[in-house]
Amino acid sequence: MRGGLAEIRGWLVKGQSYEGWLGICRVLEGLEASEREMCVLYVAQHTKGWGESLRRPLYGWWKKHRRGEMTGFEGLVGDWTRYAWEEGRVAGEAREVASVAGMRMRWIPAGTFWMGAEDDDHEARDDERPRRDVTLTRGFWMMETPVTQGQYTAVMGENPAHCKREGLDAPVECVSWYDVAAFANKLSALEGVSESFVGSGQEIDGVGNKGSDYVGSKGWRLPTEAEWEYACRAGTTTPRYGHVDGIAWYDEGNSRYGTHFVKQKQANAWGLYDTLGNVWEWCYDLHATYLPQITINPVGAENGTERVARGGGWFDGVSYLRAARRCNYVPTNNGSDLGFRLVISSRYELRP
Repeated sequence: MRGGLAEIRGWLVKGQSYEGWLGICRVLEGLEASEREMCVLYVAQHTKGWGESLRRPLYGWWKKHRRGEMTGFEGLVGDWTRYAWEEGRVAGEAREVASVAGMRMRWIPAGTFWMGAEDDDHEARDDERPRRDVTLTRGFWMMETPVTQGQYTAVMGENPAHCKREGLDAPVECVSWYDVAAFANKLSALEGVSESFVGSGQEIDGVGNKGSDYVGSKGWRLPTEAEWEYACRAGTTTPRYGHVDGIAWYDEGNSRYGTHFVKQKQANAWGLYDTLGNVWEWCYDLHATYLPQITINPVGAENGTERVARGGGWFDGVSYLRAARRCNYVPTNNGSDLGFRLVISSRYELRP
């Protein structure tokens, strides 16, 4: 017991940090049950005022233990370790996904940002306003680039793209919203995770048809438009995260009337390429003629027939290539400038 307490005190001096909490949990995991209960109580007494999201798993176990519910401590430590591993990541950190399609992801942490266009943005449309403070309470992994023709072919066994001159490293396009949902589900099945969409064909929709269920699902999925804009901005508040010619392929500037292979333009601060230009990117949300009124984890309109796409494409002018720009398409649309990228949610939610 004395050795365990000494180690815990050593971690406590690091203050409110993920490193300290991981160290504490690892010490507790190695103790006998009787010692562990006393050490948990000691930790509880010496971390008052620390963030609830850090303390909650440990306290939940301790309260159950005191009530005689002898639940396994190992599962708690495993869950908490995964939580700290994800939420302790640095924005933009890369992750290789060992899948049939070889996806590369970037970590997008939970946070708050300004969503929408400023009042003095002369390029903005009415549906980009009013600008509002939006909080996302769950971090997520986002594909570094739009899904390429090669990745799509590896999963679906076909390449529907119209613009094939650049080869399989160009974004896939000519995919409807329904095609994208089917792709996400098939990729989830191939990797052994639960699917984020239910149904098939034109009856497919997000798990539970509720935003909270959908963004908390474990499988591959489309980002909400709030997630997409937050990731595209990567901490910036300007219409674009860089000079348009340096970050995007677009109509009158440089596209030569077609897509270009990915990662040839400058990435944003979080390591995402081609968020503006090249292809529009499908989002999950149903479109509304105004930005979502909910400011915590918004998920579009409750009703509607059209889905949101973001980012602008090779066929568009500069005014379309802005982080706040919204476009609405019927979900059967499969134009040659419509593509997508997918995300995987963190299992853990930070409460604001």
